[in-house]
Amino acid sequence: MKRKMAMALAAVLVAGSLPVTVSAATFTDINEVSWASSTIQAVSDKGLINGYEDGTFRAKNNVTYSEAMVMVYNLMSKTGNLKASATNTLSIYQSVLNTYKIPTWSQSTVAYGLSAQILMAADLPKFTTNGVSNPATRQDVAVMFGRALSEKYDIYAGTGVNYNDVWRISDEVMPYVDLLTRLGIVTGDDSGNFNPTANITRAEMAVMMNKTYDLLSNELANTGEITEIVNHDGDYYDVDVKMDNGERNRLTLSDDNISVYNKDGSRELPISSLTKGDRVSLVFDGLVITKIYLLDEEASAQEKYDAVGYIYSLKDGYLNLESENTGETTKYKINTNCTYYLDGKKTTESAIKDVIDDNSDKYVYAGLYTETKNEKVDGKRQDVLYANAVYVTVKDEYTQTGEVTDFTSTTVYYKASGSNARKSADFASDCEFYIGDKKSSAKDLEEMAESGTVYVKVTVNSKGKATKVVMTEDKFTDNTASSTYTVKGFNKDRIIVSRGGTSTTYEFGSTSDITYYTWDRSAGKWEERSFKNAESYYEGDPEEGEDDYETMYARINFDKSGKITAIYMAKDEDREPAFDEAEETERKGTVEYIKDGKLKFKTSSTEYTLQSKYDEDSLEIGGAPTSSLTVLTRMANCDDVTLYAEIKADGNNKITDIEARLTAAEGKMIEYNGKDTSDSDKKNTLTLETPDGSQFKLKTVSNPKTDSDDYDAEDLQTTGYRGSSVKLEFNNDGEISKIIVTDSKYNSGTKRVKGTASVDGSKIKIDGKSYSWDSKTYITSSSFTYSTKDMFERMLQDKDIEVYVEATISDSNKVERINARVESAEGEFVEYDSGSVVIETDSRKWSFNTVSKNTLLKNCGLDDEKDFEKKEGKNVTLEFNSDGLVEEF
Repeated sequence: MKRKMAMALAAVLVAGSLPVTVSAATFTDINEVSWASSTIQAVSDKGLINGYEDGTFRAKNNVTYSEAMVMVYNLMSKTGNLKASATNTLSIYQSVLNTYKIPTWSQSTVAYGLSAQILMAADLPKFTTNGVSNPATRQDVAVMFGRALSEKYDIYAGTGVNYNDVWRISDEVMPYVDLLTRLGIVTGDDSGNFNPTANITRAEMAVMMNKTYDLLSNELANTGEITEIVNHDGDYYDVDVKMDNGERNRLTLSDDNISVYNKDGSRELPISSLTKGDRVSLVFDGLVITKIYLLDEEASAQEKYDAVGYIYSLKDGYLNLESENTGETTKYKINTNCTYYLDGKKTTESAIKDVIDDNSDKYVYAGLYTETKNEKVDGKRQDVLYANAVYVTVKDEYTQTGEVTDFTSTTVYYKASGSNARKSADFASDCEFYIGDKKSSAKDLEEMAESGTVYVKVTVNSKGKATKVVMTEDKFTDNTASSTYTVKGFNKDRIIVSRGGTSTTYEFGSTSDITYYTWDRSAGKWEERSFKNAESYYEGDPEEGEDDYETMYARINFDKSGKITAIYMAKDEDREPAFDEAEETERKGTVEYIKDGKLKFKTSSTEYTLQSKYDEDSLEIGGAPTSSLTVLTRMANCDDVTLYAEIKADGNNKITDIEARLTAAEGKMIEYNGKDTSDSDKKNTLTLETPDGSQFKLKTVSNPKTDSDDYDAEDLQTTGYRGSSVKLEFNNDGEISKIIVTDSKYNSGTKRVKGTASVDGSKIKIDGKSYSWDSKTYITSSSFTYSTKDMFERMLQDKDIEVYVEATISDSNKVERINARVESAEGEFVEYDSGSVVIETDSRKWSFNTVSKNTLLKNCGLDDEKDFEKKEGKNVTLEFNSDGLVEEF
């Protein structure tokens, strides 16, 4: 038989008119619905469903609205999710229930539904007609159970619902259908239809009951965390998801066989946007996963993509994008695996080109996921920007912000935000002018522009003419969570606020779920207030002289689902002291790079400026024995480690505090010292060398895990494992929690020698004894970045350099691994450059790593980095510390 739509809300079908409970074993008619027979038996075994006194289940019978509400009530009661405040409310609603002839046996549960906002008064006319109970529709049942589940799960817009008959689903129903779909509670029929207006049967309801009962009992919703993702050159991805119930799903995904969406389903994403640590929800159709929802917090357009702007051209394998912020054009090379999306739906490059051609009179807006590759171009290595995913939508207008440089009766001139690019826009004949949210004239704006520094938001139409100009004294920002608003209205139902010419209304689900604060001028601090006190503060008390303020300002805090958690209000004269501390921006995420003293996150287009120096409380690198800008910069710019940071920045995007830690790393393990190491400075540390030559000394937990029974943490301390390729995992403090040897070929040597090294013909002499080179001798050093045998031999031959080594010797008396450090070096000083000193001896120029710049300056008695230039051409002797770094000369 045709499989019916499996809607899963684990409610209890208890019909008050059914006095006899019949177990599933005696149901005589459930074979008529073989697709649901096992589920009917399951809900009966759980005590969730009654049969009829004649031994039948009558699976094809319709369920009435009253019966559906009874199911919701019993479900919430059975799973311990009843709202205590909403029970015993029959007396409150008795009159309205009688008016709409709600059956007496269901009135107490319908009253509960009204009190708990599972039902609205507008729903009651559907329950009966001339006193006869009406059958419930699928979409109305979805709303009932969706509202009940909304206490535990977030409700979104529902724009991602894509049943074939989605056009038949009411707009107000869509968010609840979306919720049930995301939770794996509802799916379409065999034709992919939801059938919203069809009546729901007892069999279908049994399936709904069973799934939702399990959902609420286990507190699960097919959600979990990505613990591993492996990209196979963009062709497919191996993804490991640890579910909240402890199970693991190992998936092989490609953009062709799976759809990935943001959490409200409004935007389709490439699989490449998924990363380790992401929270996801899996949607199943039977045993097959059909969709993945990315549950991480949504961001603004500036944060969603690596680059945003307007497509200038798309041809010959390149995309030229005019930045939304700066107006500057950047060229991106199209990756061979690049994916394209038009209005959130996957499409092709050819289709995007057609869109560009067909909309020459409009603006083709795009958000890009990008990456940078260092490649040879015309024989020279350089960074090449690649576009990996392109999201496109067509706009009739575009909006840009900036600082006003000039303003006339016909034109506004401004410096685009984030750039020195100079822009201008002539006014359209119907252009609207605003100061903040107040309708004004061009003359008013011109006068304001002459008064000092002001900022502008310009909306430009397809003809390049400005249709709306908004001027303020504040910089425009998309970060609403940290913005100061002008309060336009405030009562028990909502708050109306305005910023940058745009008014926004936030409805309150309940005033009791929000914490209110008002500024206490005399105490100089925020005071927590009740809603009534906050409302009085906004309205002002004439008897207390509290009504003589011109403007009320507010800051609003939101949780991840977008619900208001707190409101801070201050009057105009208190704005500066009240919100000064809160002007800081907080941002966190994976760091993309640190260049020229600026830090950029992968998920943001904003660059944050680092200070030249931080005290120990303002800069922390969890998991590293030292917290210095040099180490932080090396970590941020190393391709083989992943750096996560949480920052606070002032209004000028200058970082005041930063906490960072590694979340992933790969490379060669130079040395690992465990908890039993006698040297306290080396205890629980691991030195990692990445392929680019960078070395990092990192902290470990006392006994890191491995992924093999062949070795443990104690084994990793032996010389045999030094130089092995490893993959590291970290805890939330940035300490190494797991060390995975990935090359499976560790050093078999058992003999270790150390001492001053030199060259003895074709051999290396260590502490007076000569050894042969192995064909694959592995060389590491904290003093220099040279790793080839030839360069190392040349250094040993240089009479002006003394090198100390620790070496592992094989059974055949060959040197397999060397860890070297320079103890002294003399020569002509050439230059100091970003953590390294270059000298020239009789044989060649050599570069050696140094301690931090500030420490080196102090040790050398110098005041400024420019003083290094005074040493150029002079003979110097370099002094190295115990870690092999130049500390003085």
